[in-house]
Amino acid sequence: MSTSTIDGTVEEAVPGRRRGAITVFKSIRFQLDDGSSRTVTKAVVKSDLADELVPGARGRFYLYKAFDISGIHGVRTADGRSVYAFPTNNQKLFLVLGIVNLLWVGFKFAVDGEIPLLGVALLVLAAVGWYFMGKGRTEARQQFDDDAAYAGATGTAKI
Repeated sequence: MSTSTIDGTVEEAVPGRRRGAITVFKSIRFQLDDGSSRTVTKAVVKSDLADELVPGARGRFYLYKAFDISGIHGVRTADGRSVYAFPTNNQKLFLVLGIVNLLWVGFKFAVDGEIPLLGVALLVLAAVGWYFMGKGRTEARQQFDDDAAYAGATGTAKI
């Protein structure tokens, strides 16, 4: 998994679909502190954090990419607010996929005496996806916690 930060201001945030506690933004355009701009597309964000991603929001934004899923997991605003929210729904989805495929493989073996290769492949995929999403969550939390002294634009520590 990789993590990164963006120091700047949200210029535009185009929300896409929202399901439960997850919002997938079509795009979020940032004006960086160095004067350049950067656009993040298809960002998966928890709703608590999505409420902070409005035009004019300024601070440090924490990005993640885990198992081909990317988004924003935290923000420390210039006025001192701190929000961390890593979406865990994908890890749960991989766990459910793994359990269902384990049951399917067990059922097919008990009934037909065969082991379905598709079931085994999906079981492996589920295990790998669950592992990397968990690792991604851990790294994202570590990145956010390690940067607790971010000073923002005001020059004072924001925790």
